Amino acid sequence: MILEEEISFGYSAKCVNLLSKVLGIQKKTVRGWGDNPNFEDMPQHARTTCGYIQAALSPEILKRIASSEYVAPRVTANQFINEMLLKGSSHSERLKIVSSTKFRGQYLTLLSETLTISKRTIYEWGRDIELPKMPIYHQHTLAYALAAYRKKQQQSIAA
Repeated sequence: MILEEEISFGYSAKCVNLLSKVLGIQKKTVRGWGDNPNFEDMPQHARTTCGYIQAALSPEILKRIASSEYVAPRVTANQFINEMLLKGSSHSERLKIVSSTKFRGQYLTLLSETLTISKRTIYEWGRDIELPKMPIYHQHTLAYALAAYRKKQQQSIAA
């Protein structure tokens, strides 16, 4: 079944279209990654994002995205850190966490592991939690990582 789909007319264009939409990049860029379905030259950040997309979105949702207008979601580093490290904390607990000498290391580690890049690279994006120089494609990755995390949380609550 999969092989039939892969060799069918238009499959390559469908792959390029879907990747372009979910990654928030131009189709021309996706085509430059090589022949599909392998896309040998796909950058690591896009592979990481695809992993989170697969964990966060069902095949049905991906089919709807492929056949409709779609804008890839974005989450800033600050929004991601708030949800992952501070959500559910009272105001005083948040202040205690954020003012801790360990906090910067915690959020750099979380971002580094989530984005699969070095802490040094993240550090170069800015010295505050806003990280103003963070590339937009990493904001897409954080959005899908957050969606995958929320989905996992919902599944564990339901179990």
